[in-house]
Amino acid sequence: MGPPRFKELYKPVPSSREVRQRRLSHEQQLRRLHREQVFMGKRLCFRTPQESETESEYEFTPSDTAEIINGLKSGRHEERVAALTTLSTKLEQPSEALQRFVGGGECTRLLVEIVNGVDRDEKLQSLWCLTNIAGGEDAALAETALEAVPHMVPLIESSDGDLQNQAIWAVGNLAAEGEGAREQLRANGVVEALAAVLAHTQDAQVLQTACFAMSNLARRPSSYFDGLFALGVPEAVAGQLQRVGGDAGCVGELAWVCAYLTA
Repeated sequence: MGPPRFKELYKPVPSSREVRQRRLSHEQQLRRLHREQVFMGKRLCFRTPQESETESEYEFTPSDTAEIINGLKSGRHEERVAALTTLSTKLEQPSEALQRFVGGGECTRLLVEIVNGVDRDEKLQSLWCLTNIAGGEDAALAETALEAVPHMVPLIESSDGDLQNQAIWAVGNLAAEGEGAREQLRANGVVEALAAVLAHTQDAQVLQTACFAMSNLARRPSSYFDGLFALGVPEAVAGQLQRVGGDAGCVGELAWVCAYLTA
């Protein structure tokens, strides 16, 4: 009889030194990603170190794909939320196995089903995943999130600030993907919906995210650039600048919209 195989059923537990080194490396990579996103026009949605610490200790493996799929399809709320949390965290720096899962299309389809569901927390976590898919460096993977756009437009107009903000964040990342993605966003009514948010929102966080998205939508080339003026985007920016006063975060984001409109 050979040695017991119980250990093969479990992931190896790293030492405290390995955990610390991995965490430091993870933090360095996150800082690099933040710098890159300034130039890419995309913004990933990061979890705090406390939220992602446990999940960051292990690499994403093919078996994890099956675990996440089962979690997303589960009939239990807790299992769906756990799967969404793991997925959104791993999408910050997706492994090859995770990239294959996302690229296959099933990931987005499952997320769309949850976005169309009734549970608010699950919808928010699903939008978080879509935001990070759209925010990735791989264009082919990012564009898989375009399938979800028609389902996110109603949330852009939502009275729930958290859902609204996350939906806008996701389409803002997609708008940075290129002319083709921007035209698909326009065809789905994103430009009009976002212009309305920019004009009327009183929420500082939503305003900043809407400015980020509008800045990317205002990139050229696009067939609708002149239409931004017809929609009153410059007037909306001017009105918000008067309203927010000394809020540096809002003023900075509004200035980016002005920069793209006048470029």
